[in-house]
Amino acid sequence: MTAVREASIANYELTADKIRASVEHLPKDLLLWQPGLGKWSINEIVGHLVDSNIVNSYRIRKIVSEPVEALASFAHEEWVDRQRFNETDLSELLAVYDAITRYNAILLRKLSEEQWALIGKKLDEPIPVSHIIDRFICNHVDKHLGQIERNKAAYEAR
Repeated sequence: MTAVREASIANYELTADKIRASVEHLPKDLLLWQPGLGKWSINEIVGHLVDSNIVNSYRIRKIVSEPVEALASFAHEEWVDRQRFNETDLSELLAVYDAITRYNAILLRKLSEEQWALIGKKLDEPIPVSHIIDRFICNHVDKHLGQIERNKAAYEAR
């Protein structure tokens, strides 16, 4: 395995640690607080990251195992709304994210360089497995960690 792939996997595994470090010891009222109408609470953000990890797990397996054209998508706003993440304990959400991440890392370490380069398509754009890990997951988590920090600041400023 190349150093680039090892770094991608390590960065992916760190997403679980980053999420946990950002939210683990927050008071429940902050975890459930929504900064405005239609804005997600921290619990909802974490739930969304779990969903995204699940969907991307499926995308990766689909790409490396069978011919695929269009990548699976999901209506993330509706998923968050209908799953009522504010009724789910944060520790459960974190445990699921951790488990999915560990499971995916096992697969990623087995992939050949050719499999890392296999593609699915988002609209007409070719998306390799490496892009799913580095952009669709790692960059996506970093974006939502920023959202969590904004929620914390808004909560404190209210």
